[in-house]
Amino acid sequence: MEENSREMLFQAEAITCSICAGDMENILRETEGVIDASVDFAGETVWVKYDPQKLDRKKVFFAVRRLGYKIRIISEDGG
Repeated sequence: MEENSREMLFQAEAITCSICAGDMENILRETEGVIDASVDFAGETVWVKYDPQKLDRKKVFFAVRRLGYKIRIISEDGG
């Protein structure tokens, strides 16, 4: 993990296909402060690596939430 980065893993309900997962990844990666993102539609999970100096944890949560999925945080790492 990069020195100043944080990671969050979410459970997201109703990710229905790999295209939806890919779109979600792209939107998250374009969010300022997001370093990387990965979506597993089969497992309905969303992993986000972000720079906490550019994006706080609440904004990470809402960046995922605004995509229209019911989510809950599974885990957080770093700091």
